[in-house]
Amino acid sequence: MENESGLEGRAAQLQLQLQIAQTDKHALNTLLRNYMPFIKKCAASVFFKSQSKADNLTDAMLAFAHSVQSYNPESGAFIPYAATVIRNRLIDNARKELASQKRFFSPAVRAEVFAEEENADTFWETGASLQAYDRAEEERNLRLEIEDINSEFFRWGFSWESLLKKCPKQERSRRVCLRIAEAVRESPELLADTLASRQLPVSRLAETFPRKALEKYRQYIAALIILAQGDYPYIYSFVPQSFAGEDSI
Repeated sequence: MENESGLEGRAAQLQLQLQIAQTDKHALNTLLRNYMPFIKKCAASVFFKSQSKADNLTDAMLAFAHSVQSYNPESGAFIPYAATVIRNRLIDNARKELASQKRFFSPAVRAEVFAEEENADTFWETGASLQAYDRAEEERNLRLEIEDINSEFFRWGFSWESLLKKCPKQERSRRVCLRIAEAVRESPELLADTLASRQLPVSRLAETFPRKALEKYRQYIAALIILAQGDYPYIYSFVPQSFAGEDSI
């Protein structure tokens, strides 16, 4: 069946990788390396002047590892889940750091930091770090991801070129599209029908959302759903934050 080479096949492959990584340290390290572009982008989106960039990235790596360990398929697609876990972790750490500055690094804060350092050793090998990460591997993974998403768009009947022409220009229109995509993802029935047919259920969605937006921006909405449901971590990291489920602080 074509599904095995499309979005469903990628999702099934990722689910298997995640299941193995939850009990296999080597598999977890492999996921960490392969998803480094995504982790870097998430870390860069939540950064405070008082923080070290290296520490911020380490926290993001820890959060990604935690998202693998804690992921349940019932929570939805993994990539949005991981993005939310990372962002929440970085925000929490920033708040703790601000609080620790007021407490002048009390013993309780030092104990918490020490516990975090111990947890890090359980997630990946000591040698896994930003300096050890191979940039050539990152670029190769990105190229493969772009090729795969091109193929997936083709199965849905559009391309990057046609998508660019259909992207909403106004912020208000983009927000409407984000809400539509979120509504599809949050409904198991709508999502299953959309992925199976590779078509937006316009008639059903028109009961809640403007039909004009559904028809005019259907490719853009479909692209948002594809990126969230598939294994496209680097490209997904450029999806607007509201769609990624990230709240501002």
